Amino acid sequence: MIGYRDFADTELLSRLKENCHESFQKIYRRYWKVCFLQLYRKSGNKELAEELTQNVFVSLWERRSIVVIANLSSYLQTAARYAFINHLKTMLQLDNYADYQKQHGKTDCNNLEEQLAVQDLLSAIEKGINMLPLKTRKIFVLSRLEYQSVKEISRALKISEKAVEYHITQSLKIMRVVLKDYIIVMVLLAILPIA
Repeated sequence: MIGYRDFADTELLSRLKENCHESFQKIYRRYWKVCFLQLYRKSGNKELAEELTQNVFVSLWERRSIVVIANLSSYLQTAARYAFINHLKTMLQLDNYADYQKQHGKTDCNNLEEQLAVQDLLSAIEKGINMLPLKTRKIFVLSRLEYQSVKEISRALKISEKAVEYHITQSLKIMRVVLKDYIIVMVLLAILPIA
C-alpha cells in the first residue's frame, strides 16, 4: 500500500483541494523545516520564525480551494519570504504609528476610532474581493495578496499575460469603487496600495 510519504507534491496538492487533512499534514511535515529555517535565518528569532511558519501553513489550508500552485516548494518558500516582509512592514508601520502618536499626542479615544476604521476597511476589502468574478478574484488574490508577477500567474493559470493584466485592471476598478469611502483611511495607514 502506498503511504502519503510516497506521494508527489502534485498528488498531495490535488488531494489538499479535496479537503484531505492527511495530505495537508504530509505537506506540513515535508516543508515545515525548510520554511522555518528560511525564516529563522532572516529573523534570527526562533519564536517569530515558528509563528510566521505556522501562518504560512494556516494560509495554505484556508486558501486550499482557490490557490493555484505550480511548484509547492517554490510557493511555500515565496510565501515564507512574503510572510517575513509583511511582518517587517507591520513592525515599521507600528513604529511609525507610535512615533506619530508621540508627536501629535493622540488620545486612546482616537486610537480606538482608528482601530475601528481599520476593521471597517478590512471588512470592506474582504467584501470587495468576494464581489469579484471567480477568475478575476483568483487573479487578484495571486497578484495583490500573494505578490505573484503577471508572468507567474499566466504560467500557473495557463492564460496569456494580457488576460492576466485585463483581470487585474478589472479587479482594481471594482475595488476602487467598493473602497472609495476608505481611501483616506488607506492613505493614512498605508494598508493597501491601489495602483
